[in-house]
Amino acid sequence: MSITEVGIYTVEDLHAYREQRDDMTVQLIDGELIVSPSPSLAHQIVHSRLFGILLNAVPKQQLVLSAPLDVRTGESTVVQPDILVIHDAGRHGSEITNPPVLAVEILSPSSRRTDLVRKPEVLGRFGVEHYWVVDPLHPAIRVFRLVGETYHSGQIVGGDDLFETDVPFQVRFRPADLAR
Repeated sequence: MSITEVGIYTVEDLHAYREQRDDMTVQLIDGELIVSPSPSLAHQIVHSRLFGILLNAVPKQQLVLSAPLDVRTGESTVVQPDILVIHDAGRHGSEITNPPVLAVEILSPSSRRTDLVRKPEVLGRFGVEHYWVVDPLHPAIRVFRLVGETYHSGQIVGGDDLFETDVPFQVRFRPADLAR
């Protein structure tokens, strides 16, 4: 199938398209190619700081990983959370095929709908228990917890307020510090 044809795309189509567009993030959600530009500087600053915080917080039997890394949730869905935490024992192959312990998305203007609507649907069906969304422009974190196959919004912490949680592991930080 040509990339210009309308239809349901496969994982093979995704890989072929990525070879043509190394300046874009390309994901596959329920057979639809989702293409977004490279992350902004604000996105990358928040990503780097949060990655470091999580790296220091996770238990030894878990790994903190970063996009681009495929999480294959089904035959027609491959997503790349900005940051994910997996069990160390579950790593093998070139993609993640078991639900991560935590998936984190950092919002970008081009990814808001995908990160707030599409990815939670996909990751919830896949069984990812913890999903966090971070806003780098108006520093805040929104925590989602899986109940059944649907995420329920929990804590929302913004600015200089302290975000603190014990699940899936103990961590604390101020969202504003991620963007400074």
